[in-house]
Amino acid sequence: MRDNSVLPLFRDLFFANARIFKKTFLDVESEFGPWWQETFDDYLHRFFGRDEGALVDAVHGYAGYAIDAMRLQQRFNRIRRYEPQSYEEACDRVYLNEDYMMRLYLPGILISHFLWRHHCRQLQYYQEQFLPLLESVEDKTFYEVGTGTGFYSVQLLHHQPLFQGTGIDISPASRSFTRRQVAAWGLEERFTSSDHNIVENALEPRSCIQSIEVLEHFEDPQLFLAPLRQMLRPGGYGFVTAALTAPQADHLFLFWTADDVIQQLAEAGFRVEDYIEEAAYPAREDEIVPKVAAFIVS
Repeated sequence: MRDNSVLPLFRDLFFANARIFKKTFLDVESEFGPWWQETFDDYLHRFFGRDEGALVDAVHGYAGYAIDAMRLQQRFNRIRRYEPQSYEEACDRVYLNEDYMMRLYLPGILISHFLWRHHCRQLQYYQEQFLPLLESVEDKTFYEVGTGTGFYSVQLLHHQPLFQGTGIDISPASRSFTRRQVAAWGLEERFTSSDHNIVENALEPRSCIQSIEVLEHFEDPQLFLAPLRQMLRPGGYGFVTAALTAPQADHLFLFWTADDVIQQLAEAGFRVEDYIEEAAYPAREDEIVPKVAAFIVS
């Protein structure tokens, strides 16, 4: 880590303000080691610096988000289904609720990329297996549909310096948060943000698309996957992920296994080149744990 590392400060603030998750922090740091420390520190340094107030706010956001996830997971283990709601209701309660998005949802997701084991595994897979494929494509442009925090747009722009991208999200808070993160890395000249509705209006195909944990946010994921497939140029690659058995305030469609997602990807016209399925933690007997499945598609 650099001499002015932010990670030790964040660790101290995390243990002081979210002690319930101290073991989670230590376990993931032990499992992923120097790669995790260096990558996490780089994000903390660029996005928060040594602003203790901003770091504590991020810790509180993560803790609130994680506690909510734990509560929903416990209920899911009892009833074996997601809470019934419509897409419009999820939009009003989550994506268009600026206070919830900025205080809890977006900081929580950002920190979860490093503190949730299955998210770390997904990030490693993306860096090691997906990003190298983009060296071969001629058109260095991409779409990310459902940018959320902008984390994966930053990944692509940072590791592939010839690429330019467009991030699409219906949430004004997500678009704002994404622009802040892209700017923190000095990548804003190669990125634009949009609220374009891909279901209603087609976009010109590009050589790369990515969509991170978006499918489960639709009542019918095919309505999203079909136009998403049309956005991928022949010879290009996509990175599509989905949350499995992972209830959240905005999750509508329940995927039980990676095969469930593969079936929907194939139905939309994607070819699955490779994939992983990772659990957040080992399951006890008769316990359902949150998982993520990540797919490299063409």
